[in-house]
Amino acid sequence: MSRKGTRLTAAFRVLVQRPQQAGVSDTDSRVGVDVGVRVLATVANSGGEVIERVPNPRPLEAALKELRHLCRERSRRTRGSRRYAETSRKITRLQRRAADIRACHIHRLTTRLAKTHGEIVAEGLDAAGMLRQKGLTGARARRRGLSDSALGETRRQLGYKSGWYGSRLIVAGRFYPSSKTCHACGHVQDIGWAEHWTCGQCGTRHQRDDNAAVNLARYEPPSAGDSAVGPVRAAVKRRADRKTGPRPAGGNFFSGEHSSALMIAA
Repeated sequence: MSRKGTRLTAAFRVLVQRPQQAGVSDTDSRVGVDVGVRVLATVANSGGEVIERVPNPRPLEAALKELRHLCRERSRRTRGSRRYAETSRKITRLQRRAADIRACHIHRLTTRLAKTHGEIVAEGLDAAGMLRQKGLTGARARRRGLSDSALGETRRQLGYKSGWYGSRLIVAGRFYPSSKTCHACGHVQDIGWAEHWTCGQCGTRHQRDDNAAVNLARYEPPSAGDSAVGPVRAAVKRRADRKTGPRPAGGNFFSGEHSSALMIAA
């Protein structure tokens, strides 16, 4: 049992059958997906063409003014009073609404990508480490923007949805310099937090997210032994094997029986 705002959620685990739904529109398509704060995701192919820029709804930023007003209002109430409880309920409802808007946009994005493209390359970002950075100018606002974008959630959802719909997920290395590598000549240079930068070797001008998405689309795993589906699904499989024993050889872990958590909100 868990509580989110004014709602209670009961979660229980059952064994379900979910066969793989082979419904990918373009099995030969390979795209790179760069997630960010300015835009929710930038999708590009290896030819240097930006296919899609998904706008970031920034639900927390949109609700921040009202949230600050309610927090100041609650600070003037007497703790434990009826009005204090009413204001607290308003705050939790506002926070839950922001979380629901964010989840809705990410679910739509990841489902569309998994159903459309045969191969998807995502970045293995250390989202938790990025939130711990300190000592930078505007670090507090930057951390709030990173949290509002949920950078790690897109890769997590692609990890299981690619198995559902028959696409293939490749997770680039955490230290792969996708943003600061010129996709025209391959030159790597330090660009800091700049949105636009010019390559010091060939003079090509880049937009940070577009350049990163193109480089991700061209990414190849460093060795044949690396998991083509990335560490996300591999880690899920290892956890399942520890609980239920290893799966039969040749089977598709995500196309047969697997344990799933069902949630009922009251």
